[in-house]
Amino acid sequence: MNDQQNIQFLSEIRRPLLTLHKAILDHERASYEKEFGPVTPAAFLQVLINGSAFRWLTPLSTVIANVDEILDDKEADSADRLAAVEAVTGLFSPNQPDNAFLPRYLPLLQADPAILHHHGEVSQLLRGTQTK
Repeated sequence: MNDQQNIQFLSEIRRPLLTLHKAILDHERASYEKEFGPVTPAAFLQVLINGSAFRWLTPLSTVIANVDEILDDKEADSADRLAAVEAVTGLFSPNQPDNAFLPRYLPLLQADPAILHHHGEVSQLLRGTQTK
């Protein structure tokens, strides 16, 4: 992919990644509340930030923040944009060694239809990177 295609990909993948992230958080909150009882949004945010059980989500959160940063950075160059594209594609690649995200993420595709739906949107954009 050339630099313009990388910019387009990052712009297009941003919203589907955010909606996927939200669907995962909604699922995880429901599971957490089933086990520990209802919590306020602020209390759940503290659990997300401080709890080790949700560290597996850090790579997804980091990739989203990186996409936003690269898109907003007027001094970002083509190498920065390519690295951001590779970080997104690598997150969903089973071929990435030490991928801490996928082992917890993949079972959610069968557990929650909303996550599966949003995964489909992300996957469609990811497939576009393979053909360019």
